Amino acid sequence: MRSKDLKPAEPAKILVIGEDSNLQWSDTATEVAMFADYYFRSFPEDHGERSRNVEARNLFNHLTFATLNSVKPSEMYITNLCNDYVTPAPKGKRVLIPEEKAIKGLSHIEWVLEQNPSIECVLSMSLQTNYWLQKLGFYGDDEAFVHDAQPRHKGLESVEEPFYQPVDGKVFSSICGNIYDAKNHPVKVIPILPAKSYPLKGKDEELYTEAYQKIRSHFRK
Repeated sequence: MRSKDLKPAEPAKILVIGEDSNLQWSDTATEVAMFADYYFRSFPEDHGERSRNVEARNLFNHLTFATLNSVKPSEMYITNLCNDYVTPAPKGKRVLIPEEKAIKGLSHIEWVLEQNPSIECVLSMSLQTNYWLQKLGFYGDDEAFVHDAQPRHKGLESVEEPFYQPVDGKVFSSICGNIYDAKNHPVKVIPILPAKSYPLKGKDEELYTEAYQKIRSHFRK
């Protein structure tokens, strides 16, 4: 099953590229990327449906915070780098997005930007998403980041199923909040944390408060 994009009701101002929480942690496929459609529904009675509604609300709360409330939910185009079903990782590990799936996802992202010239900014969530976007040449030219974010052989060669474990799990702090130019499109690209990390707390608060100040300052302009 392939997850669908959430297309905005108004001309899109931002494109959000996620790494679906279900892609990461289970083999349950989402009908729409990151359950984003649940944000626009009434709060459901079913427990499973409620958890999806909460996840969607957390996603949009994160995005409106990052954009300083300058972008309405109805102006956000939501997709994932990988919308296809992939092999689940071993329990407790993060799913590896294979290179061929990342290439397919980037091709879709390029198409979305071509079809939506009103998009001014791309918010790219999570370490693995940004690893592939940089490695495949969508933005950035940071060899040190690509090296440290690449999957370890341990995960690639797992005797169970492959999983994503970066060379340096802390390397995301080196790019989060930076403002990049996309190489083939007139848009800015800003790496941000996945929605499950919002609101910032604990070590994330120490590592990323300054990054989010930069992001919010960009949208203040």
